[in-house]
Amino acid sequence: MTRLVLCQIKQLLPFVLLWVALAAMFYGIEFGTERIDELSYLDWCSTYCDVGSDFDVVLFTVILYMLAAYSLFPREFDEGTIDFVRSLPVTNAQIFFAKILAAWLVISLLNIAETLIHSGFLLFNTQSITGTKYWANDFTMLIRNILFAFVIVSHGVFISWFRTLGLILYCGYLIGLIWLEQSLGVSGPYNLFRFYSNEYDGQKLLIDWPVIGVQLIAAVVLIAVSFVLWSRSESKPPVAKNSRIAQYLPALVSVMAFLILTATLGMMLLNAVNDGSRDNIVQLETGKYRFAYKRSDNDRMVELAQYADEDYQQLADLLNVSNPPDISADMTSQSTHALGVASYNRIKMVLSAGDPVNPVYRRVLSHETAHVLQTMESNRRLGLASNSVGFFIEGMAQYTSFALVPDIPTRSTNWEISAISWKRNDISFDVLSNRAAFESLYDPELLYGIGDIWVAAMADICGESSLGDFLRSTGNPKAPKALAGTAYWRHHLNSIDCSLEQVNHQWQTSMQAIIDNGPGGAFPVFQNVSVSVRDDFLIVNAQALHDDSPHRPQRYYIRVAGETKVARTVSPIRLGKFTDNDTITEVEFTVPLSEIEGKRFSYQIGYVPFPDSRYYFDEWRSGALP
Repeated sequence: MTRLVLCQIKQLLPFVLLWVALAAMFYGIEFGTERIDELSYLDWCSTYCDVGSDFDVVLFTVILYMLAAYSLFPREFDEGTIDFVRSLPVTNAQIFFAKILAAWLVISLLNIAETLIHSGFLLFNTQSITGTKYWANDFTMLIRNILFAFVIVSHGVFISWFRTLGLILYCGYLIGLIWLEQSLGVSGPYNLFRFYSNEYDGQKLLIDWPVIGVQLIAAVVLIAVSFVLWSRSESKPPVAKNSRIAQYLPALVSVMAFLILTATLGMMLLNAVNDGSRDNIVQLETGKYRFAYKRSDNDRMVELAQYADEDYQQLADLLNVSNPPDISADMTSQSTHALGVASYNRIKMVLSAGDPVNPVYRRVLSHETAHVLQTMESNRRLGLASNSVGFFIEGMAQYTSFALVPDIPTRSTNWEISAISWKRNDISFDVLSNRAAFESLYDPELLYGIGDIWVAAMADICGESSLGDFLRSTGNPKAPKALAGTAYWRHHLNSIDCSLEQVNHQWQTSMQAIIDNGPGGAFPVFQNVSVSVRDDFLIVNAQALHDDSPHRPQRYYIRVAGETKVARTVSPIRLGKFTDNDTITEVEFTVPLSEIEGKRFSYQIGYVPFPDSRYYFDEWRSGALP
């Protein structure tokens, strides 16, 4: 049996080499850009020690482990080498479990090696406090990783019997998780990705054993079923010898699944576009736009079309665009989360509410048109650097839209909310130029206001012509492609004779001036936040300590985000009940437990600081069910 296991480990050598190559690349980049003697324990494990879980990292781990499990059986059966193995004095059970044990052992040893690498390099750390290493947590994570490897090996061995159809089945599992999240709010213990949901009691890592237990039981069942399937398979694809139905069943199922998916998406698109009736859609062409809108929105569309081309030309002149493209604009969107979105030379907008001459529509159209010109003038390369320039993409569209369609009260409140958030959270340009990090800490909507202020500072220091020049600089084919964050901005601003340091100084000065002038709104500070459960609801109680504002917010909100959900959906916002005292407002928020996956959740508390203004939200907080 030992020799049989060693033989199977040898078969997995390509997988080991792949892991070594990925590890060498990762650690090579890490060691080439970081001071090893300055890294603390938290620096090292930030990618897998944080509260909650990183779906992308777990998904990559699943795919990597699946490669090892998937390579165990199909090749030997398809090439006929399994017949030689079966001719040896071993049983089918020994062959099967030797392969399972080999894959699990290899992955476990690689996990142990990775843990030892981390521990070894932390020995160079000279910090006496932050360099502390939590050995118990590392051991707990290692055990969890080994159990996770066992589960994924069982999945891989099972679906590999079905070949291509197995991958479709696994996609069906992921779609099922998303369906459960959409219909029930959570996917419960069926969610494989909750394996890596970190929870802590002080400094002690907790393990979600109920979920892991369900997954281990399912893994054992899959291994038992896989043993029956593979033991009865001949040295060719697992189909009956004389059954044409069995031979063509995988292909038929694949085609049917594709057709069903295509038909479903087609029906959804059809319903979204024309509400079941093409006669309801009317088209209108101007010099630069081709609009499609609902007949019932005719008054709004006719009013908007009067200004569309003139606003477009002013925007093109501001950015010095020599050949502005024609744009297709679908005005039939029913989105409740965004008034408009843009993609290449297409725009989709909401045009079904409000006053027929509401200037908001002009501003939204101009905002989305700016996104189209950003894409064109940068040769689509701005989107490739979206993590570094996300604040500029939205901020520049805000800046230009307010320049074309002024709204001083709205812009002023947006700027004050942004300035207060910047001050309270000490938001640096390094975080601002890392959209993923920014949105994990703060309200994503802040990118619009803070970005607007930053772009205004850039226009003050470098001139408005620098906005278009920057776009064209990013589209230069000779521009470096490996830059990100501050380095990206410093290079491209230098290329147009502008200074990042001067712009950032002006940006910070502008926001401080907004604060010094005294915000006109109320910006209380939340304290003494507590979490409890009542019936089937999560209850969050918070106290808001008032500032010197003459009035107080009349609407308080909470936004809750699950930390282990497969689908990245928009987090719902719920209104709270409040009572005012002399200096403190007490607010109670009620959230259905069905919206929370597991015991961990992230949440933001906010309010409306001005009458009819946008929300102000504090930074993201992490909570746990009691």
